[in-house]
Amino acid sequence: MRHERPMRRHRWAKLAAIGVLLGACGGAAPQLDLAFNRDWQNDAGASISAVEKRVRGAELPPNAAVVVGVNPNGMIGVGLDGTGRWKSKVGPESRPIITGSLVVVSEGPDVIALDAKTGKQRWSVPNEGHQLRGAGSDGKLTVLSLARRAGGGSVLLGVDATGGVVRRIETSENLGRPAVKGGVAFVPWRKQYVSAIELDSGDEIGRLLLRERVTHAVNVGGFLYFGEAGLVRLDERIGGATSGNANRVGLPERTLPGDPEWFQDGTNPTPTTATARDRVRLYARPRIEAGNPTTDSDRYLATYFRIAMALDSTTGGLAWVRTLPESVIGGAAAQGGFVVCDADGNVRMLDAATGGEAGSLALGEVIQSCVVSPGEYQVLGAKNELSLAEQLGTAVELDDTEMAAAQEFLLTELGKERDPAATKTLVKLARNPRTQPAMLQEARRLIAERRTGAEFMLEALKEQYDFLSDVLQGPPVGPLADALAAMNEKRAAPLLARHLNDPANTPDDVKRAAHALTKLATSNEVDQLETFFALYRATADSPELIAATIDVARALVKVGGEDGREVVRKAALDPLTRAEIRQAIAKLGSS
Repeated sequence: MRHERPMRRHRWAKLAAIGVLLGACGGAAPQLDLAFNRDWQNDAGASISAVEKRVRGAELPPNAAVVVGVNPNGMIGVGLDGTGRWKSKVGPESRPIITGSLVVVSEGPDVIALDAKTGKQRWSVPNEGHQLRGAGSDGKLTVLSLARRAGGGSVLLGVDATGGVVRRIETSENLGRPAVKGGVAFVPWRKQYVSAIELDSGDEIGRLLLRERVTHAVNVGGFLYFGEAGLVRLDERIGGATSGNANRVGLPERTLPGDPEWFQDGTNPTPTTATARDRVRLYARPRIEAGNPTTDSDRYLATYFRIAMALDSTTGGLAWVRTLPESVIGGAAAQGGFVVCDADGNVRMLDAATGGEAGSLALGEVIQSCVVSPGEYQVLGAKNELSLAEQLGTAVELDDTEMAAAQEFLLTELGKERDPAATKTLVKLARNPRTQPAMLQEARRLIAERRTGAEFMLEALKEQYDFLSDVLQGPPVGPLADALAAMNEKRAAPLLARHLNDPANTPDDVKRAAHALTKLATSNEVDQLETFFALYRATADSPELIAATIDVARALVKVGGEDGREVVRKAALDPLTRAEIRQAIAKLGSS
């Protein structure tokens, strides 16, 4: 569909000559080559420092606090405070970009700017057949990065508040996502530079060289940041960026399920339909206070489809976990928390400290993707009634094969929790016939290492495999035996003794139960010990059962009195007793 555009003036400009005077800085800037020139010589941060001084006092309004969903009917927007709901029939060809008070999209032959609060069109300019890559606005000017569809390269457009094009620069370089402040465009390119382009003249008046990937220039709370895996702030320390002395906010290096990214490659246009990479993401809001670079609330969020987990920004330690009804397809970090949305159009605000739901919105329609701009929105505190162990339990017990990678990660985290509730969950996993083999083995390993939750362990040992009673998976006897023996839990003895003679238990489980009984058994278990010994001293046919029989003999000698020792002595002399067992118990009966 065609859209009416306001009258606009076109001031197509050529690249200016090198070297311009920065009068506002009280001195001359270093001389620079033409914009995006690869022959530029590193100036140790001098030019970007001069630019920072020039624009320091310029106003940079925060971005609108709004969420925008995309579906085949167009776009739906609503303020995060629930006000300003709107719909637009504009069908974007790439993901909407929310910058300043604008929602910028490309449709057909035009780049269109809508008011973020009302959805009404502010202006449009021709996209020249190119793809919209990024946009940045400071309320007076908007800078657009367009990807040429053929032959590579980019077009950079500067647009005023009426839709007038005030600057056009064409380059063979692939530009990233730009920002603008005080009439200066900050444009990432070659994934290592940010060029400062004076939009009035078209001159490059400064350049930042980073020793890490940089494809984004973003406005967070009125400050500009540059980067991708980490963010460097444009402030009085920016000149030290090349040597690692700028204010930089990074996230702890930690392997997380799906290898989520904070920012994706900003040189690629973002598709309108959310992909798997949108479901596996990191969200963080940079904050620098008193020279301390961190993130808001000292938290960052990692999503993996339906699971959202908050981590400590310093240590990477897990803070909380939320299991959501549907996969997260978009989100952002706000002040005090996180905002996430799903394909059903549900938007949730999660408290950074607890993970409690502090509010919600409904876009009212199914969506293909969503873009959240938190602006200055504050997520209010919300309680979470579940402990971390219980939160982890909910996530790892989720019956959804798509969650396997996240569940394996969270299972390891669950094993670190001393809360007895963690033991309960581990036992449930080990008893569930639907638990994936890898998770089953890990759950068994973690149970063996537990030193809390004895009541849950004992309760589990009371049950045995019983097809008629629909008990299709017996308890993890071996791991429970290891843990209870380490805890010196005498109440486990009769339960373990009963499991010795249960044919449903594996030889490994029997071996570990027998070993635990050398420590835990009392005279009350003698009958079951003698029954097992009588059955297996001559018939044990595996290393595990041989070891179990020897340990049962030790237990009989320890708690069976003279009668127990006599049973062992006779077995040691009986040629029907397996040779390995006779040799091992030969001296037990006389001890």
